[in-house]
Amino acid sequence: MPLVLLIDDDPRFIKVVTSLLTRRNFQVRSVSNVEQARHALRRMDIDLALLDLNLPDMDGLSLIHQLREEGNNTPVILLTARSEPHEQALGLRLGGDDYITKPFDPELLLARIHAVLRRSSAGAGRTTDRERSDLVELPPVLIDLSARQVFKHGVAVQLAPMEYAVLEFLALNRGRAVSKEEIMLQVWGTDQGISRTLTEHISRLRRKLGEGLVVTKTGYGYIIPAASEVPETKAQ
Repeated sequence: MPLVLLIDDDPRFIKVVTSLLTRRNFQVRSVSNVEQARHALRRMDIDLALLDLNLPDMDGLSLIHQLREEGNNTPVILLTARSEPHEQALGLRLGGDDYITKPFDPELLLARIHAVLRRSSAGAGRTTDRERSDLVELPPVLIDLSARQVFKHGVAVQLAPMEYAVLEFLALNRGRAVSKEEIMLQVWGTDQGISRTLTEHISRLRRKLGEGLVVTKTGYGYIIPAASEVPETKAQ
């Protein structure tokens, strides 16, 4: 049973979301500030966090930034009444896996939670006997599909679950232009309201792995070019 950490200081909101999730077979723990959230994330095996951005002791954006800087890749869905595009973009850029504005449809929240959890645990059932086919080489990037690890020039690169999911899907379709809608359906399970989230995940992948890895197909989607289409990269 997945354990969800709800980080919010509104008692009524906590009650509603807790009731919704427990009816759908989730365990829920709730905290009302950043200090409590940090403690829970360090001491408990949290599967996913729902993080409100307006907290009494610190802005939620600062918390997500700190978590990622510490190497904590617990999936995080940002929940907030802020609807400004730059706020959404910043939250995703700092490491959020998804972003939902309040008020929201309960079924939408459940769908987003299931999508993030599915991607964060996608490798759990894979065999530990690694075959050569489990390694995808995109020089200077190497993807280990079994271990769900990514390396650049031999150095491990930390990716959030949904960043990895986007990269894996594009890598497995290398040489084929993939539409934004197809990526969103595959990774998030919906093509509605995810476009900005996808754009920010692509931007984060480029910052971490190199600008030339994922190429934009204007007006359509993205592609990781086939090996024959990529100029040789000098060793660094």
